[in-house]
Amino acid sequence: MDLKTVEAFAKKQGYETVNPLEPWRGYDVYEPVENDGEIAYIGTPMIILVKGNEIRMSTLEEAYQQLKETADNDE
Repeated sequence: MDLKTVEAFAKKQGYETVNPLEPWRGYDVYEPVENDGEIAYIGTPMIILVKGNEIRMSTLEEAYQQLKETADNDE
């Protein structure tokens, strides 16, 4: 899926744009960000998941699992 489509999805969710993150469990992962380019810290750290033509916001469980697994990979 192209970046413009992901950005349009993010805007529909109330964000300005996205930052690409490393792939996770077969998904392309994007972090939604605010107008000033800062990470959107509003409640749970949600991510946008893309696989093929499917695009969606993560569940709470997926968001925390992705954070944990990517943090584990950085160690």
